[in-house]
Amino acid sequence: MKFVITFLFIVVLSFVSSKSFAAPNELNSDGLTVTEVVPNAYESTTGTGTFLGPLANAQRTYQFLIQSTQITNVVGKNLSGITLRIPASATADWPVSDITYKSYDIYLSGSVEPSARSLTFANNIVGPQTKVRSGPLTILANSFTFGGSPNAFGQEFVFDTPWYYSGGNLLIEIRHTGFTGTSRSTDALTTSTTGYGTLFSACWTSNYAGTSGAQGNFTVVKLNTADQRILQLSALIEGFYDSGSNTMTSDTARVYLRNDFSPYSVADFAIAVLNSSGTGIFSFNAAANSVNYYIEVDHRNSINTWSAAGNSFTNNSLSYDFTSSANQAFGSNLILKGTEYTIYSGDVNKDDIIDGGDLSQVENDAGLTLSGYVSSDVTGDDFVDAADISVVENNVANGVIVLSP
Repeated sequence: MKFVITFLFIVVLSFVSSKSFAAPNELNSDGLTVTEVVPNAYESTTGTGTFLGPLANAQRTYQFLIQSTQITNVVGKNLSGITLRIPASATADWPVSDITYKSYDIYLSGSVEPSARSLTFANNIVGPQTKVRSGPLTILANSFTFGGSPNAFGQEFVFDTPWYYSGGNLLIEIRHTGFTGTSRSTDALTTSTTGYGTLFSACWTSNYAGTSGAQGNFTVVKLNTADQRILQLSALIEGFYDSGSNTMTSDTARVYLRNDFSPYSVADFAIAVLNSSGTGIFSFNAAANSVNYYIEVDHRNSINTWSAAGNSFTNNSLSYDFTSSANQAFGSNLILKGTEYTIYSGDVNKDDIIDGGDLSQVENDAGLTLSGYVSSDVTGDDFVDAADISVVENNVANGVIVLSP
């Protein structure tokens, strides 16, 4: 009897596993993940050629140019990784043992039309380019399998930071340093394949830091997503914000989502950069739609600031602007600078109050002419001086503290 139960469990487990990876372009069983194979026409069809680049043992820079019509299923999703497959002509799994790239960097951005591809890499980039993966990459033995037509997609190259795709043409850029071992070609589309140069295109060079190269076959790629909740936040930091130019020195902030009922526990948190406009895109894994959360902004030397009330995600999206009115913060805990409301700067020791302890630290560091990315630099210019002291002195006099429910 025990043997029968075990056998049935294995059969069921095998069935579930096969379903989990069966069909790209569908919602997975967890209800959270969507994938897309590019080109779409080769989801279940082997490529027309091969390409030695993304899995080469020598340095490479490689760009995928993808037209927006090929990736409609992942619009509004967070791209979380990519994966490739080896060609149907493969006669063995790859690699035979674990291999490690010293650096395997992946960048995402908008792209020119594949028909307008340039062999100068920078010319293909549209808008800001984001490094979504960096550092060493270990590919496990036998993680790219053979025997299919086409073969199954192999090990996912997971991004360090998911990247929100709002639509438009997409550029994926890979830069790697190679590894010690045997290269493996990927399943790909030759330059004479229908769709090459209109729906997709590629270029490459044999240099990790290359700036230009040659036309190359297009490797079939699967895009993976993580269905996170996205907060588009507008928040300006008093000391970092220049009201004359209406720009802010960019810096990292942490955002906590807190339950809107006592004891207001943290439900989720995310870290992102507030850019020169004070805008940051924060991605949350544990938060839910249609649930109210207080938004708490935590910056390295500013007073933690809470939203005026609870806010909820709709269709995984939420926007909140602390800059438009003092009433956007709980207790109106913002300071007007020019025409924008900003978060108070000066809580250097992060004890929820701007007081003599913060002022003493800034004065001491100014006396030492301290510089660099330090907490006592409340103006964000990488120097601790009289300007920093002035900001903290004013907020000590104002008796600034954290205000929360």
